[in-house]
Amino acid sequence: MPPWLTPTRTRPTAPASADDAGTEPQVHLWGYALRREWPDGTHDLFGFTPRADVALRRLDRDRSYWRTGPVRPTAVYLVPVHAADVTTHPVRDCRRPSCPDAPQRGQR
Repeated sequence: MPPWLTPTRTRPTAPASADDAGTEPQVHLWGYALRREWPDGTHDLFGFTPRADVALRRLDRDRSYWRTGPVRPTAVYLVPVHAADVTTHPVRDCRRPSCPDAPQRGQR
């Protein structure tokens, strides 16, 4: 297992004001997601899980699925990511440079 792929922690957060106390989630969840790069420069970000072992199984399954197909992604890899980044990510054809893309980045 790569050294950066360690069990995740939750980070409690304080609301910005007393009025926001009931509307904001109290815990921001960090974990791992799969990033699939396509030849046209777009990418997919999906399959969030807070568990490293589940993320590795999903990565192996996705790589094996695309290995024999006529159309293949240029890369499939795991990125450490915040749950909100995955839920707000476009379903298809994302080209935003701000999306998580480096396996070494993530929670600190």
